[in-house]
Amino acid sequence: MHLKATTYVRCFIDMSLYNNFGEETEADVLWKKIDVMFENKNAVNKVSIFRKIMRLRYQDDSNMAEHINAFQGLMNQKTSLEVHLADEVLALLFLGSLPDSWETLVVALSKAGQEGKHLSLE
Repeated sequence: MHLKATTYVRCFIDMSLYNNFGEETEADVLWKKIDVMFENKNAVNKVSIFRKIMRLRYQDDSNMAEHINAFQGLMNQKTSLEVHLADEVLALLFLGSLPDSWETLVVALSKAGQEGKHLSLE
């Protein structure tokens, strides 16, 4: 059973990475090695996610639901890397992704945060 599983998994591994996984005969060991290699919670991965968050921009002619889904996807990736940010910071990052034409909304929500209410994604 392990041989079939490991053989199947190796079909999807790039040949340049084959040396790292080629000798494994146990499926659970193979999955753990893959997890360590691709889900590494190092600084490079964290910086990459933050760059994507900072570059995310809503375009006026696009769908807001798609923009929110893209933002949420990045937040999920951030969480999987065990990076924790305050809810207010997340709200500010989202507001920062909106274009200048949305400035009235951004200012109104920012003022609400100054009146003793904490700004949040909700």
